[in-house]
This record gives sequence, structure tokens and C-alpha cells, in this order.
Amino acid sequence: MRWRCAHGEAPAVTLACARTVALAPEDDSVDSNLVHITGSGAIASFGKGPPIIKRVLFEAGITLEHSAKLQLLCCMNRIITVPAIGLYACDGNGHWNEVHFTETGAREISRRLDRIEARLEQIERHLEP
Repeated sequence: MRWRCAHGEAPAVTLACARTVALAPEDDSVDSNLVHITGSGAIASFGKGPPIIKRVLFEAGITLEHSAKLQLLCCMNRIITVPAIGLYACDGNGHWNEVHFTETGAREISRRLDRIEARLEQIERHLEP
């Protein structure tokens, strides 16, 4: 008997930033554990969902609002100013808990590139006749 199954993880599902971004709707329209939220604005809830953990990629310009429906590790609103990644667990009743949150490192890379650029400008000024 042949058996077919998916290998690896499903591709990311892209959702627009909104007051409620449904990460795991009952109709299974977000059929991936990886979600990319685009745009800017405030998110108050990730909607109802089954007991599940989702990995979420955020763009800069998004604010997560801490509440009973969206409990954040920092226990206050989170303003995302650089690309970031979070893990969120749903209890099956529409309450989402942040399990982990981190910036992607884009801020540090930009800082380092800015320092390199400034150093190159210094060298070029030094080499000018």
C-alpha cells in the first residue's frame, strides 16, 4: 500500500495587518504553522483557534496590543520597529500567549553596515590629495 504525505513545512501564509489577524481560523484557510504579517497598524487579537503554536514573521510598523486575548511576554504593548519573529500558542479559546519573541537581526546588520560605510568615507577622505 502506497502512502503519501507532505515532507517539510508548508510555505508561509501571508496575512495583512488588521485589528484581528486570524492565525488559525476554523475553516483551515491558514494551512501553515508559519505566518507572515505584512503592512502596518495595531493587532489586538489573533482570533479563535484550536490549541496550536504558530511562528509569526512581522514587518516593521506593527504594534501588538497586550490583553487577555493576546498575552505578551513583555506584559505591555509591543511596538515592532524592525523585522521580528514570534511564537504564539493558542489555548483553543481564542487566548494567545507569546512563547518567544526576537528581532531578526536586521537592526544589528544595519548598524554594522553604517559603521563600515563611515569608516570607508574616513579612509577616502584620508587618501584624497
